[in-house]
Amino acid sequence: MKEKELRLALVFFGGVSLAVYQHGINREILNLVRASKVYHAGRSGDEDVGPGRSFHQHYPDEPERSTGDIYREFLDALGKDMALRVIVDVVAGSSAGGINGITLSAALAHDRSLMPITSMWLEQADMLNLLAPEAKARMWSKWYFWPLLRPLLSRLGREGLLPGQADAEMGKRISVFLRSRWFKPPLDGRLLSSLMLDGLTAMHDSGSAWDSLLPKGERLDLLVTVTDFRGLERPIFIHDPPVVYEREHRHLLRFALEHRKTGHLLSDFDADNFPSLAFAGRASASYPGGFPPAQLREIDDLLAERHLPWPARSRFLAENFRNYRERGENPEEAVLVDGSILDNKPIMACVEAIRTHGAFREVDRRLVYIDPHPKSTKLPRGSGVPGFFATLRGAFTDLPRNDPVYNELAMISRYNVQARRLKAAILNARPQIARLIEAETEGRLKGEFTVEDLRHWRLLSITLLSGTSVVYDAWLRSLIFEALDFIVRLIATACQYAPDSPEARRVQEAIEAWARRQEIIAETYAMSANLYRNVDLPLFARMILDFGLIYKRRRLNFVLHEINELYPDVSEGPAAEEETEALDLLKIKIHKCITELAAYDDLDFLSRHALNACRELFLEDWAEQRPLTAEVVDADPEAVAALSHLIERLAQECDMARSADDSDTALASSLVQGLKEQSRIAILTGYLGYFFWDVILRPTASALSLDEGPIEEILVDRISPEDASSIVLDEGKPVLLGSSFAGFGGFLGRAVRENDYLWGRLHAVDRLFDILLSTVPANLRDGLAVDALKKRAFERVLEEEGRRLELVPELLARISDAVSRL
Repeated sequence: MKEKELRLALVFFGGVSLAVYQHGINREILNLVRASKVYHAGRSGDEDVGPGRSFHQHYPDEPERSTGDIYREFLDALGKDMALRVIVDVVAGSSAGGINGITLSAALAHDRSLMPITSMWLEQADMLNLLAPEAKARMWSKWYFWPLLRPLLSRLGREGLLPGQADAEMGKRISVFLRSRWFKPPLDGRLLSSLMLDGLTAMHDSGSAWDSLLPKGERLDLLVTVTDFRGLERPIFIHDPPVVYEREHRHLLRFALEHRKTGHLLSDFDADNFPSLAFAGRASASYPGGFPPAQLREIDDLLAERHLPWPARSRFLAENFRNYRERGENPEEAVLVDGSILDNKPIMACVEAIRTHGAFREVDRRLVYIDPHPKSTKLPRGSGVPGFFATLRGAFTDLPRNDPVYNELAMISRYNVQARRLKAAILNARPQIARLIEAETEGRLKGEFTVEDLRHWRLLSITLLSGTSVVYDAWLRSLIFEALDFIVRLIATACQYAPDSPEARRVQEAIEAWARRQEIIAETYAMSANLYRNVDLPLFARMILDFGLIYKRRRLNFVLHEINELYPDVSEGPAAEEETEALDLLKIKIHKCITELAAYDDLDFLSRHALNACRELFLEDWAEQRPLTAEVVDADPEAVAALSHLIERLAQECDMARSADDSDTALASSLVQGLKEQSRIAILTGYLGYFFWDVILRPTASALSLDEGPIEEILVDRISPEDASSIVLDEGKPVLLGSSFAGFGGFLGRAVRENDYLWGRLHAVDRLFDILLSTVPANLRDGLAVDALKKRAFERVLEEEGRRLELVPELLARISDAVSRL
């Protein structure tokens, strides 16, 4: 059975009260991923998951007739030809979108229900609730506004700034809001933190029996944007003066879940982390002028009042504010405001996370951004020069928040072009490199060989380019610099020097001076042909073996790429099953080798003696004399000897040469030698000939930040009111009401929130089926009847929400009528 993964990376834009619309979309995304989980559990032979069991039986929080059943029907119908797995592995959000990113990620991480969040948005997100008690207007507060209220409501209605006709309830909320505290934020930041904390806790209490919606071996990344009001001082190296300092105000809060192959979960979304997640949502949604800025002490005080602990507090600070402490600043004093001020559409943060995620099988990678109010193609009303206040409002709020995503999407488009070119370059170079490897190994890859043979060929493969000295020497030198950069990172981290700091730059200059003295950085490089053991390598090559972390990851990821390319060529039948299983098992071994390299991402593997040795040479408070610099290394042989001793100690403790031996063992195993000759040679050519591939691929791969990840295109899809065209009520009239009243329209009445939430679910159904169909090969689409599935899913949404949404009966009736005509 052909298997394929549809991997979704989601980006939630800021939208104030349109967060309710985004939540409706989240409900459907969760149902789709849950349906995929149920479908694949059934395929694996799980007795508790059968075709006769409804979605409700698996998930009692869902109604008896759920859209989850319809998504599963689609996967079942497609499963006759292709097994499709749907995974969400990256989520990024800003402001109100940050809150939705947090709640969806918490649901995905531990397979929790979003129903408590639905109740929170519909019931609690009301203007009268959100106003701070000390700021809320009393009966006689600003009484002189009373005569002005009716004309003001009329004017707002004519300008289209109200969500429909202003009734008594809406008028009351607007009156209280306008008469509440001025010149200080009127909304209650502490209440927002409480709502986040209560919502996450309610989700936890409603969790299902399954541990996670992420398959084993996968990772979920959540990125939430915030803005540091004061900013963090960062050094920039220029010509004159050598260093200048600027303050960086953009900040990302990161959370992750790792689902180990053993089934163990390493999670930032468990109950211990609820205060961290609540703080992230509170900080990202601190709308300027509406909510007060967020600080850690607010969460501390809230938890103290409730007598609740924050077990993950120190880890949260260490992972998200490490650079603050490296710069000597206290994260406790950081003042965080709305993430949408500087990064309202965090697409590039999402792309950077995507590049670190690989797939087990053929993958269709999608970046889906949820934009509740896409920018209209129509010109704004009026052609004259804007006035004083209009210009100020545009400069400070409208323009930054509505800045288009052209640059980000254009960059992804260029990225996809380069990814296609890289794949074409691989395809074109394969025959030539295969011939070179066949000659070097004397054709023995077609028969039996030992792990010692493979190790010899691997050590020797780096000399295959030596006949072209200009290319060979330049490329080998670039790999050596990568290894030296890793040594610099180890020493700088041991000394607690911030990356790119003047102190870290001093370490780098000293290491490079040492490398020149040792002729590791040289004009030419020569290697013997008698290489059978790692210790036979000359010192410059040992640098790559002992510290070439990025090169090793690139090489293993390329081997995975070559294995993935073999699946479409495996024919049908029992022999194909055996071949496919062998490829699967080999990929597990290669993934294990890559996973083991993750140990070098921090300093946990270094002993206390090694850390102290780094500090004794480079840390001012530890060094007996002055710390090592490039000048000292150039002039003092004893400094060179001391540094050589330190680097040898680091090499022994890293023991990175062992990872190369492990790769040799995996690729010389019976799994590889039992493959068809064509498959075996293709995989081993990718491994032994990787130096050639690196010459071809590295310039573009480095520019695209593909050094450690797969080479795959990122297709971009959007979910917005403009894209969901199946249900149309009034041509040209916007269906969402929460965008009124400067984005706060949803807080003026539950009916507005019910309207937007319902449209969120319906638009998500429409667009998710479009995305599902687009990932299916054209020759398999005819029998899927997606339009009929969409109609039934719409009916399920209306049936479920008709019992919950009491204030929009006319809307429900009109939509039901439109759906019946589909």
